[in-house]
Order: sequence, then C-alpha cells, then structure tokens
Amino acid sequence: MKMFKRILLALLAIVIVAVITGFLFITGIKRGALPKYDGEILSSSLESEVKIFRDERGMPHIYAENEHDLYYATGYVMAQERLWQMDLIRRATTGRLSEMFGPSMVQTDLFLRSLEITNKSKMILNSEDPEIIDCMKAFADGVNEYIDKAGKKLPPEFRILGYKPDPWKLEDIANIIGYMGWDLAGGNLAADIFNYKLFKKLGYNKGSSLVPDFKAVNSFVFPDFRLSDTALKSAEDFISSIDKLKALGIASFSGSNNWAVSGSKSETGKPILSNDMHLGLSSPGIWIQIHQVIPGKLNVTGVAVPGQPFIVAGHNEKIAWGMTNLMVDDIDLFAEKINPENKSQYFFDNEWKNMEVRTEIIKIKGGEADTLSLSFTHRGPIVSGFRGIEDAVLSMRWSGNDMSDELKGVYLLNRATCWEDFRTALNSFKSVSQNFAYADVDGNIGINTGGGIPVRKGYGSIIRNGETDEFDWKGYVPFYQLPTSYNPESGYVSSANNKTVSDEYPYYISFRFYPPFRISRIREMLEEKQKFGLDDFKRMITDQHSAYAKLLTPHILGLKSRQSSMPQAEADALTLLEKWDYDMKADLAAPAIFEFFRRSFSQNLLGDELGDLFSQLPGAINDYYIYKILQPGGEDEWIDNVNTAEKETLNDIISKSFTDCIVAISDSCGLDNSNWTWGSMHTITMAHPMSKVKILDKIFGLNSPVYGVGGSNHTVCPYTYKNGFISEDGASERHIFNTADWDESYTVIPTGVSGVPGSEFYLSQTDTYINGRFYKDAFSEKAVKAAAKYTLILKSGK
Repeated sequence: MKMFKRILLALLAIVIVAVITGFLFITGIKRGALPKYDGEILSSSLESEVKIFRDERGMPHIYAENEHDLYYATGYVMAQERLWQMDLIRRATTGRLSEMFGPSMVQTDLFLRSLEITNKSKMILNSEDPEIIDCMKAFADGVNEYIDKAGKKLPPEFRILGYKPDPWKLEDIANIIGYMGWDLAGGNLAADIFNYKLFKKLGYNKGSSLVPDFKAVNSFVFPDFRLSDTALKSAEDFISSIDKLKALGIASFSGSNNWAVSGSKSETGKPILSNDMHLGLSSPGIWIQIHQVIPGKLNVTGVAVPGQPFIVAGHNEKIAWGMTNLMVDDIDLFAEKINPENKSQYFFDNEWKNMEVRTEIIKIKGGEADTLSLSFTHRGPIVSGFRGIEDAVLSMRWSGNDMSDELKGVYLLNRATCWEDFRTALNSFKSVSQNFAYADVDGNIGINTGGGIPVRKGYGSIIRNGETDEFDWKGYVPFYQLPTSYNPESGYVSSANNKTVSDEYPYYISFRFYPPFRISRIREMLEEKQKFGLDDFKRMITDQHSAYAKLLTPHILGLKSRQSSMPQAEADALTLLEKWDYDMKADLAAPAIFEFFRRSFSQNLLGDELGDLFSQLPGAINDYYIYKILQPGGEDEWIDNVNTAEKETLNDIISKSFTDCIVAISDSCGLDNSNWTWGSMHTITMAHPMSKVKILDKIFGLNSPVYGVGGSNHTVCPYTYKNGFISEDGASERHIFNTADWDESYTVIPTGVSGVPGSEFYLSQTDTYINGRFYKDAFSEKAVKAAAKYTLILKSGK
C-alpha cells in the first residue's frame, strides 16, 4: 500500500510538472511576440529619431524626419503586428502554401504559380522610380530588423507550424499588389465557363437572355467550337483550387461603396467623403490602420495592406480618396487547338506554335515535393491541363501579366494635392481597376475610373476560339477615355459596383456589375436632405434598408387577396412583411422571410431549365435577372416551369415560392415566427485561419465571438453569405473623411490593428464595428498626442 501511494504521488508530481511546463510553454508562445508599444528601441539603420504614438485602437501614428526612416519604421511596426499574415499573403503570391499546410494545397500552389505574379513584379521593379525603390528598401529593412530581433519570439503561428519567415524582399512588396489585382479579377473565370455551359445547354438565344447586358454579335460571340465536358471539368477543378485561399483569410474582394458630397450639401461647408470596401471578413483583417508623417513634407493616414508600405485608401492634408471595384472583365479564356503529334504545340494563325513548358517543384510540409508542369501560350497559362482532353485546352489572358505600376499610383496618391495630381496617380493603375472617389479641402469632389479596360472584339464574357488573333486584345482604353465626373451639378458622386456607364460608351467593361440595389439606396439617402452632417454619414454607411426588398416585397404582398385561406404560418408571415419598412435588422423576422423567399423564388424561376447548372449560377446573374423581370414589361419565357403542362405566370411562381419559403423556414426554425429573427440565423465570426483546430482557438483566443447581424449583399451595410446564412464578407473598413476638419473624421475596422492574438489590440474593434459605432481618427499632431495611449521611440544606435 505504501509503495502504491509513492507511485501515485510520483505520478501526481509528474503530472503537476507537465501541467506547469505546458502552461509556461503556452504562456511563452502567447506572450513572447507581444509588440512593444512603450519605451525605446535602438536601430543602427535609422538616420534620426522616430516617434510612434498609439491611440485607443493601437493605430500607429509614425513621425519621422525623412522618408527612409518613415518607411523603415512602417516596416518594423507592420512586422510587429502582422508578420504571420504578411508571410501568408507572400506565400500565396508565390505558390508556397503547401510548405505550411501540406498536400491539400498543391493544386492551389500550382495555379498561383501560373499567374506569374513574381515575373510581373520584377518587371515593375526594373523600371520603378528610384525614390520609390528607396522607400521599399527601407520598408523591407524595417521588416527584416524585426525578424532578426524577434529571434524565437515570433508570433504564435510560426511556432505552432514550426518555421521561421524568410527575409522580406522588394518583390514581396510588389507581389502583394499583383495578388490584389488577381483577387479582383478572378471571378471572371468561373463566370466565363458558366456562360459557355449555359449556351451549350440552352442555345445562344435562350442563354444570352439570362446574362445581364449581354449585347453580342452572333457571328463572333458564339464560336463554332465545342469543348468536351472533360475539358470544362478539368478547367473548373484547377480554377476552383484557388477557393481554398478564402479559408486562409487572404481573399476575397466582393464589392464596395463610396460617395462624397460637396460643400453645398454639407453642414460643414466642405466636402465629406465615405468609403467602405467589401472583402472577406476574418482575423486578422486585410487592412492595417496607419498614419505616416514627415513634418512639412508628408502627412497621410488610412489603411494599408500588411506587407507593403503605402496607404491604399485614406487622406492627406489636401485630399481624401476611396475605392470601389470597377468589376471590369479583364480575364478571357481561349480554347486552344493542340497538335495531336506534339502536345506542346498549339495552332495559331495557320501554324503550330511551341508552348513554353515549365517545371515546378512544389515543396510539401514534411519534406516531400511534387514535380509538376505548367504550359503557356502567348496569351498566358493553360488552366485546364491535358489529361484526357483531346478537343481543346483553355488558356487564360489576364491584365495582371501586363505592365502596370499600382505601387507608383498609390505612392502618388499619398502625395497628391489636387484633382490633377489625383488623376495622374490613377494613370498608373492597370491590373487593379477601381472607381476612385475624391474630395479636397478646396471644396471639390469627383469620381474617376482608374484601371485597365481591355480593347477587344465583341464581349469578353464567354470562351473564345484561340486559333487566330481575332479575339486577342489590342491594348487598353486610354486613360483620357475612362469615365470621369468632377464637381457635378447634383452636388454628390457615388458608386457601388453598379454599371459604370451607359450603353453609349464604346468599350465593353463587363457584364458582372452588381444589381443597382445598393447604389439606389445610397442615392435615395443622398436626395433625402439638402445638407448632410457627419452623423448622417454614420447612419448612411451603416444603413441596412434594402432596395431589393422594396422592389420585390410588394409583389409578394399581391398574395393578400387569398391570405384568409392560407395556412396560419403563411398568413402570419405575410402580415409581418406588410408591416415591414425593408430594414434588414437582425432582430426582425421579416428579413429572414425575405431571404428564404429569395432562395425559393430563384429556384422556381430558373432551376427547371438550368438543372444542374443552377448550383453554379453566379449571384450577379441571378439577382440581375430577378431585377429585370420585376421591371414593367420584364416578364419572359424563363418564368414558365418547363416541367409542367401549365404555363405559369410570375404570380404563380411568387405564390409557390412563398409557400416553399415558409415551409423551409418552419422546418429550420419551427412554426413560432418569434424564433425567425434574421440575426439568429445570419451570423458572423471573425475567424483565424488556424482556428479550425479547436484547441488552438481555445488556448489562444483566435476567433471573435459569434455575432448575429443584419443586412445582406443588397444593403449598403452588407453582410454577404454563401453557404446557409453564415456571413463571410462585409465592409472591411468604414471611413468618413471630413475635409473641413480632418480630426473630426471617423473610422473603424472589423478586427483590430494587431494580428497577434495576445495583444490588447487583437479583435479590439470588433464590438464597435458590429454595433455600427466609430472611432475618431486623429490627424493633427496636437490631436494625435492628446489621444496617445502609448509612445514608442525608435532611436539611431546599436
């Protein structure tokens, strides 16, 4: 018995030691990489002292005496807060994710390498202005000094995954801009394949009637070639491998809003500008808030992408700017004819051309490697692969492979002082295409397209025949012919990924514009008052009233005439819709009824003819079609259910869809409609890529709480969902810029400045963001110092 007790005590001691050791180890990982916010740090790389003030958000306000020190400090601070995220994005741009996450990422890496982002970056760096190169070098030096000084005390993700980051290089900075261009453009790939399959299944006349703004000449838009199902499946599999990036929090761009009012419509007498860019929501967020100051030379604040040194959207002392995605179609797919005698040749302009075939060695976590090949035509990479394909393969033409210099564009935006400077900066944009809103302290407002609109024959929205140069791009629309508006009579400018210009514009931009629901609501609010204050802008940027619901719900309420004969659940739901003001608030049931109805309505309108294609239907096509048929005279042949003998009308489909939606919501939530609140099913979590390992989330607090949210993809304040009603996208930042007094500007991001889970600034803004509140955005030195919670001084020395 005594021996047994000794054994138990010994085991207990071992367990206690193991627990203590484990606790100390975990605590060391959690706290080892906490950024230093107060005190001094010596650096032999600095020319002068740099002061970094941090406010209640942890936002760094960096004061330096010269550009070298400013961007060196910017690199150091970004590495403090976001090093693992920076490395994750870098690995995506170079196709090196398998080294971290294993063989499941091999196809994703291969696709990313096919984009040749690094080749484009080298092309930019070889011709970049020397002063910009100097800024980039200083930034990279700052990142690398942090890595060197951190030693083993790196952010926890590195220690958990067991690796150390490589030194930061100039091409890593340029690659991030290239990846942003790809993220904006990638949706065109799946859309082109869907359109091709749509026309193949239903014929050109029927299929083209579903595609928004599809105005094509039959002789060249509907080519005389066919792709096998194998070819299409191979392309889809390769292209869809990129979807895994979303789970890592490095994708994707979904939409945006911006608007500005002139001084004549502002209570301040000066312009006010608002911007919220809609991206995937995860932790850490895609933006870091930062303020960069060289007294007397530069004073710019806003948001930057971790890993590059310049403010992407924000304001300086003279101007403010914000962006929305142009939705340009800057990707085309071509069906290439392959030489049956030589699989490395394709037929072009009456002769066989050699492809460039490249071997790629993809290293895999654990020490293994895959050796794979990529092939390129003069247009770009083959994205379908060769295995089992005999009739054609698909090559991809993307604007991101052509020369552009968005780094220079952003650098110049940071320093612009007037409308002409602003436009000069936009002229450098080609592979990142945006509608840029503008406001300045002199009372001017405007909006200007910046980016690359390909000049092509016809409409680039289906797969082209690649045997000749007929459909090859002929260049880009000259900058002076891009859409622009300066000080319009209306007193405001606005954009929300809606159709950019009228049909009179001579160049094809896209068919993937968003339906006009968000822009309609924005302009409705802009017409509600003669003058707007900052509180109005806060209300507008967080508004969740739906123009879509305002259009569609009255058609549902046409069922009132038979309400008395409806099942009780349907009758009660109709009453809720009748009392509704179209506000998609989280605590209401009417928004949930509307969203369930949207799903059943779409299925009953289009599912019968599309069949298995329905699950691949792009959201823009679906919503545009519903928008179109609800216009006067908009009903068409798609409304009839081809699987029944009767000819259904729009009212018949609405009636069936309403019944179906109430059955679905009752099955999901029960018959008591008090349990149907939108926020109970429409939720969001700011999730860290590694939180799928539940124990890591519990130990390190990687994720935010689960929040019930309102809104939808069609509201100004959006929370977009795909699977179920779980939201993954929304406003990645909200900014309200007050040109009358920059210190009275407001901002918030969904997560926090820091990407280090143990930091007090990790997810520190999430509650404020979810509840529609804001932080003041201090800009003057007096306001910055008054708001400072911490002060870090970087001093020159060893």
